[in-house]
Amino acid sequence: MLVPLIPAGLQAGRSIAALPFGLLAAGYALWAGGRLLWVYRWPVTDARGAAAALVVDLTLITALAAVSGGRNSAVRYAYFMWPMATVLWQLPVVTAVFGLICVAGYTVMSVPGLPTHRADWTWSVLSDQTYLLWTVLASVVIAKLLNRRTQRIDDLLRSRELLLEDALQAESRERGDLADALHDGPVQTLTVAVQDLDEVPERAGGDPLTRIRAELRTTIGEIRGIIVDLHPQALSTKGLGPALKAMGQRCAQRGGFSVEYDIQAPAPLAHQELLYSVARELLTNVVKHARATEVSVHLRTQCGETVLAVHDNGRGFTPAVVQQRLHEGHIGLASHCARVESAGGQWQVDSVPGGPTTVEVRLPS
Repeated sequence: MLVPLIPAGLQAGRSIAALPFGLLAAGYALWAGGRLLWVYRWPVTDARGAAAALVVDLTLITALAAVSGGRNSAVRYAYFMWPMATVLWQLPVVTAVFGLICVAGYTVMSVPGLPTHRADWTWSVLSDQTYLLWTVLASVVIAKLLNRRTQRIDDLLRSRELLLEDALQAESRERGDLADALHDGPVQTLTVAVQDLDEVPERAGGDPLTRIRAELRTTIGEIRGIIVDLHPQALSTKGLGPALKAMGQRCAQRGGFSVEYDIQAPAPLAHQELLYSVARELLTNVVKHARATEVSVHLRTQCGETVLAVHDNGRGFTPAVVQQRLHEGHIGLASHCARVESAGGQWQVDSVPGGPTTVEVRLPS
């Protein structure tokens, strides 16, 4: 806004208005600089502060225009800019109010010269007023359209969040039902089989029975581990941190690696079911593919986000492989990436062939 003041100042420099204009311009420059510094350090969270600043701006602009040529001043173009500047607030009523204030300011700036000028000069002022009113009207319409578009986008985002929440709840219910079915069916049957074998007397050559007992007990333990992974009680009772630690220990036993934890997040967390599902997929991939010996799991909250990071010293991979496997029909990791993005989060993979690998997920808290 200070740019149009330069030619206006040159024009004022050739008249008796040079000193008033210079003082006003210096004051306006100080005001604008202080305002920018204030906004930089303490961002405005609503339109009230910006509205107050706009009133001060319009007052100073009107004074500058009046002392630098009135209707002929280059400063007058600022009146056309202010209605357009308020469009981004997406508040049509506010845009209309400030547009009318601009029209009033332009009138106040032009009125002193009307009695001393010809009729054609008066018609020129009215022409400028007409263009200014048209600019105000167009700005109000654009602000209204932007407001409607933003509301539609917000509605779509809320609908997407609700759909994602419903999908996660449905998945959780299905996992719970499957866990109950495994516990009440195969686990009970295998437990009874072990008890029956325990009642069989040991004879010569009883080693096969001992081996069968050991295999059955191992199978029971594995199925119980699957049940816990499918429907972790710790997630609902103790929170995401303890559930991650329990799952990490089970994966460490299966994959033959050590796990370190850095859990710095309160409970409960938003999207904790999704975060648990992502961590399970990442640790399962480490068990299957990474050949790692050391794994670390980090969970923290910062700047309004929950950050989950899984790091391993395995053999690594090319991040483009994720999309390639998606096209091949392997949707595990890629589907979780899509879920994270649908929840408004971000997914970052840092890996190269030969390792190490770090996968970081950020979700709104």
